[in-house]
Amino acid sequence: MAKKRFQANVVAGRYTLPATLLIVVVCRVVGQALLSEPGLSGGGGTLWRQYVCLSPDAAFYWGSFLLHVAVGWLLIVLNNAYAFIRTRASFQTSVYLLLMTVFGLGLYVPRAGDVASLLFVVSLFFLFRCYRNPPATGDLFLSAVCLSLGSLAVPQFLYLLPLYVVGVYTFQSLTFRGFFALLVGCVLPYWFLLAHAYWYGQMELFTAPFQDLASFQPLLEGLDRRRLFLLGYLFVLYAVSAGRFLAKGYEDKIRTRCYLRFFILMGFCLFVYVLLQPVTGEQLVPVLLVCVSILAGHLFVLSRGRVANVFFILALLGVLALFVYNLWMLS
Repeated sequence: MAKKRFQANVVAGRYTLPATLLIVVVCRVVGQALLSEPGLSGGGGTLWRQYVCLSPDAAFYWGSFLLHVAVGWLLIVLNNAYAFIRTRASFQTSVYLLLMTVFGLGLYVPRAGDVASLLFVVSLFFLFRCYRNPPATGDLFLSAVCLSLGSLAVPQFLYLLPLYVVGVYTFQSLTFRGFFALLVGCVLPYWFLLAHAYWYGQMELFTAPFQDLASFQPLLEGLDRRRLFLLGYLFVLYAVSAGRFLAKGYEDKIRTRCYLRFFILMGFCLFVYVLLQPVTGEQLVPVLLVCVSILAGHLFVLSRGRVANVFFILALLGVLALFVYNLWMLS
């Protein structure tokens, strides 16, 4: 009987996810001890910075960790519901938690991007239910409501709406009713925000998200070496995962292929925006990590062979090296 490779033992191990949680906790404790000043939960839109933004008090110090665990759990439920990986796998959650530990180092309180990523995963539950189901206007409406709620924290979240329309079209579910269900779902939270702002005479609450949405930084401003290394590693992981799927996608069901192509398109567009607008795009990185984690989970769970095993080991070493480098640069 052939001996299992290291990759197969890790991705299929029963204790991989608990071990990942333990590693994440240890890394956060190390970061808390070595970094002189914990990062704030800033970023996001004006509404988040002025009315929701939390200070790094002890009560919220692990708030982002709880949000990341919630997103990781939803990724498991999402895979069980729509079978991206053909097995009841949880390795995509392990990938997500490790990546968030590196990218969120020092940011130990809830951020706007963390909340937006949670709402993004919830919106996917409703969006994917409309596959080849044109009458599913209710699901499209709820998906757009989640997307719009996320945009109250991160206004740039609304840029994902055209990608949702493209996704519904590829799912063979785009109708006039479905299109307007998406629009009404996006408008609904802002309709309540308008009523609140008008009633209390604070119309700046309503106009703030649109001002943030229309403001752009100079291209590539704020793209330092540390961010380049982090995004470079993430893009390599994304490119290899997407390339392997495009080459071996015939092994998956047609429905699964449509879902994974949606993640590839979403990931590519997010990479372009984060690269061109690093300052505002930083709050969309958690959403990008969700897309990359699902694609990487599909790659590592289903790939076989010596080359795949070597790449898996290099990917783990890369995460460790990035964590050490990021910790050194921030300290």
